[in-house]
Amino acid sequence: MKPLFKMDIKNYAESDARIRRPSARAIIRTEDGRLAMVYSRNGQYYKFPGGGIRDGENPADALAREVREETGLLIKKDSIREYGSVLRLQKSSAQQNTVFEQENFYYTCSAEETAGEQILDDYEKEAGFELRYVFAKDAAAENKKASGGRQMCIQASPSSRLPGKPRASSSGPHFSESRAYPLRNDFDLVMIARDTAVLEILGGTIPEPSVEMAEFLLRNAVQFNPGPWEQHSRNAAECAEKIAARCPGLDPERAYVYGLLHDIGRKFGITGLAHVYDGYRYLSEMGYANAARIALTHSFNMKDIHDYIGKFDVTESVQDEIQALLAGMEYNDYDCLIQLCDSLAKADGIVSVEERMNDVKSRHGYYPQKKWDMNLRLKEYFEEKMQEDVAEKLGVSRQTISKWETGVSHS
Repeated sequence: MKPLFKMDIKNYAESDARIRRPSARAIIRTEDGRLAMVYSRNGQYYKFPGGGIRDGENPADALAREVREETGLLIKKDSIREYGSVLRLQKSSAQQNTVFEQENFYYTCSAEETAGEQILDDYEKEAGFELRYVFAKDAAAENKKASGGRQMCIQASPSSRLPGKPRASSSGPHFSESRAYPLRNDFDLVMIARDTAVLEILGGTIPEPSVEMAEFLLRNAVQFNPGPWEQHSRNAAECAEKIAARCPGLDPERAYVYGLLHDIGRKFGITGLAHVYDGYRYLSEMGYANAARIALTHSFNMKDIHDYIGKFDVTESVQDEIQALLAGMEYNDYDCLIQLCDSLAKADGIVSVEERMNDVKSRHGYYPQKKWDMNLRLKEYFEEKMQEDVAEKLGVSRQTISKWETGVSHS
């Protein structure tokens, strides 16, 4: 079966013991394009119906059994086709020094129209599993709602009705409710992120980490390599969110996520250029191609690897690969936004571009003139899009800006 992506959190030691639990999951589409999904009322997320394959059990039999138990649907076995697999690797939440390794096999299939009774275990009953029909993009959006008790106003979607039920009028108002989303544990969060990424692929889009997933990845990374880079990342995310909110065509939440994850390669140690490549590879493997791109491009506003400020601690072949990747990219507004925000965010706060660049110069002894000038052009570019001064939007004082603009030597 073809691999879709690999949800490897890399929060374990290679010497840790492994618990392996292969699973079969069903992609069941209705004639109108909706998917038969399991919805957790208490967790407020969607998952693909399916579960663990028992020792010696045929995957098709496991698929039919799990779907029957979780949804009451009867799979037509002659309709089962391979779709793709996702390998999940994550430190066990139940056993010390143990890795949970789960190969998830996704199959497209069809089911009988009439659903029977569910056969739920205690965990599934507590989660409030129920069958719902929903479009992939709507299920993915629901899964990416913020958690932690944030109040969000959502609209009930008529697309979640069961077959045969009357469709809500598209012209009338939808019922709106304020909903508090539960705080999910890390283990459930990665499971939800896995299925959300598959939903996005089915919907024809590139998977994007949710805010919750990005926060988890950053928090986990800092456990492996604590340092001021965490607060720098958070400040860059705040900058990106505020600027994006004023720019037509940019999504503030997506910008925030990219800001949080732009330096995620620092998870793997105190490094220079290696952190760029490590972050790119880490997020690419998880299927987050756009976020991976930002981890790469944030350091190269001129698309030139030689402008990197810091240690060149990767091989020449990796340097060549990075340069080839940069050469093949057409920078978009998210690339440029995080480049700008990287030049606005220090660990101890948000500052002017000039102060940030002088801080980097004082630590490394130099700052390429072309890179310096490009940062100022990026600031002007976004100010034109915002129709607002970046410093005012971010709360940088005029006194601070004047201090660094007066008598600054770039050489």
